[in-house]
Amino acid sequence: MRLLGINLQNFRNLSTVSLEFSTDRVFFLGSNGQGKSNLLEAIGLCSTLRSFRGSSVESIVKEDQTEAKIFARFLDDDETEREVLVSFGKKGSKLVHIDGESVKRLSELLGQFPTVCLSSRDFRLVRESPSDRRKWMDLLLSSTSSKYLRALQGYYKSMKERNLLLKKGAKDVELQAFEHTLASFAHTLHQIRANLFPLINNTFEQSYARLSDDSEKAKLSYRPDCQPEDLDDWRELFDKERGRDRQIGSTRKGPHRDDFSLLLDGRDARHYGSEGQQKGIVLSLRLAEFIYLKEQLSIIPILLADDVLGELDSNRRKNFRKLLPPVSQTFATGTSYPSIEDEEVWETFTVSAGLFEPLGPKTIE
Repeated sequence: MRLLGINLQNFRNLSTVSLEFSTDRVFFLGSNGQGKSNLLEAIGLCSTLRSFRGSSVESIVKEDQTEAKIFARFLDDDETEREVLVSFGKKGSKLVHIDGESVKRLSELLGQFPTVCLSSRDFRLVRESPSDRRKWMDLLLSSTSSKYLRALQGYYKSMKERNLLLKKGAKDVELQAFEHTLASFAHTLHQIRANLFPLINNTFEQSYARLSDDSEKAKLSYRPDCQPEDLDDWRELFDKERGRDRQIGSTRKGPHRDDFSLLLDGRDARHYGSEGQQKGIVLSLRLAEFIYLKEQLSIIPILLADDVLGELDSNRRKNFRKLLPPVSQTFATGTSYPSIEDEEVWETFTVSAGLFEPLGPKTIE
């Protein structure tokens, strides 16, 4: 997948932007706060309608405007040109068109224009609550499996209904009807999540080893909240927990409490990793995500790197470009290039006050 060009209107601080891209290595160079990250955010929104910044849709529309638009042209791996138009309203509304056809469901967009974003916010995957890691896991699996997305949506809907019945003091027979459905969705989520980590762990370990010159070993470890073996076991679990769940008015156990660990030399990187090591951990996780998407979708994702090198030491900075998948188109931002050698590698746009200007011809590898 390649991005051929993008047009933006009233997107954050960007009034009007129209850019065409001719290479697979594009760098946006400029001071902080000029609009570099906004451009990367717009590319990512075409993939999932989710901002890597975690910000709300309402803040996307430029102040004093009522609507923001993104129009992007992609070239897929079969050399077919595709188009995406996304419109955001001031009150959070979204309209999506793919190749001129209106899209009504998120499932119709996910997986079609895959991107993987490396950003400074990725620290949260190491440092913050399990909910951040579950969101990463859910979005990755929803982008590659419609079965997973249906189970995820069904699970949370069934759990919400069960919680309402718990608070109302509903009888067992009423709760059992929802628990059977809840158990089925929980079983599906657990199975697919458990299969994910063996598939991505090898790539994760190899990426971190190359980034650290084999000086440290990183590993992923899935930590499910509970591990019933089959559908009947899930039903028994919710039946057994019903009394205590009634006391607090909510479902205490299940996939909504799952987590995974990011380990460095066998220890939790959240507590034992330096900032540079933690940055290396999340970079490696994103690269493992890239390979997983590529293999599951049979599409080469676009890589977005938003000023990710600041916390890395000099060796890791030099190793970063070696890790970039050679077959992917990469868009990166920074106040400077990762290294002196990189200046000749990237097609560069300087960015100032929302204006993007090509720096000039480069010798592209």
